[in-house]
Parts: sequence; C-alpha cells; structure tokens
Amino acid sequence: METIIRAYIKSDKQSCLESFKSNVPDYFTEEEIVDFENFLSRIERDDYKTYYYVLIYNDKVIGCGGFGEKDTNKNIISLAWGLIQKAYHKKGFGKKLLLYRIEQIKKLKLNFPITIDTTQYSYGFFEKYGFSTLLITPNFYTIGMHRYDMKLEI
Repeated sequence: METIIRAYIKSDKQSCLESFKSNVPDYFTEEEIVDFENFLSRIERDDYKTYYYVLIYNDKVIGCGGFGEKDTNKNIISLAWGLIQKAYHKKGFGKKLLLYRIEQIKKLKLNFPITIDTTQYSYGFFEKYGFSTLLITPNFYTIGMHRYDMKLEI
C-alpha cells in the first residue's frame, strides 16, 4: 500500500474535514470544527503564508497537517492542524506526516524553533521526536482538555 504526502488543494477540503471530525471529541472539540474549516478556507488563498499537506493512503486522504510562521517578528515556526483519521491511528502515519513537515521546514532553511500546542492526549507523541513541554494550561480547550505548548529546536 502506497503512502503519498503532497500539497493540499481545494478539493481535499471535505476529506480533511472528515478526518478532523473522526477525532472529535477525543482529540479536538466540537467547536474546533468551525475553526478548522475556516483555516482550510484561508489556506486556499494565495496570500496566506502556511504550508499545508495531505497524507494519502490507498488513494484516500487520511490525514493532513502543515506549518507556518507563528509570529514573523519572533522567527518561530508553528505546526498547524496536524491530524490523522482516527481509524488510522497508531499505524505510523502520524510519524510520517510529522517527519515530512520537519523535513520541509529544514529544506526551506527555516532554522527557527518549531512550536506546537496540543493536548495531554498527544503531547507524548511529540516528545518522542524531541519536542519539550514549555507550558501546560489546564482546561484550555474545554473542561478536561489541557493545552500543552511545546517546542523543538532544529
């Protein structure tokens, strides 16, 4: 079975939304569906400075994720909305997508720290790849879903 990672295109939107929704409420909140949909609409514009990709397995989009400059004055790259459809968790797809994004950041010679905010359910995944926790904010996303701000130096 072949896995391909390529740049996001507008026709990927529905598949990305389906993948996102498969992770609600375990990894994302119901309210974040609208935020994610708005994000996808923004990246479809040429002037929005975010690199976004889809992961395709067996000719089906099963994941997506990207990165962009969080604050151009601080030289920080932030990972953006990385996720794998729930049925495909723990099969190595998340690792492929994360390492691909880190590789793309390095190719662009963006030698800035990489940041991410995630939850207590995913922070351990990022720790495996060298991210360290900077701050934990209890109940940030919703009651019982805490925010972990993490960073990777490259």
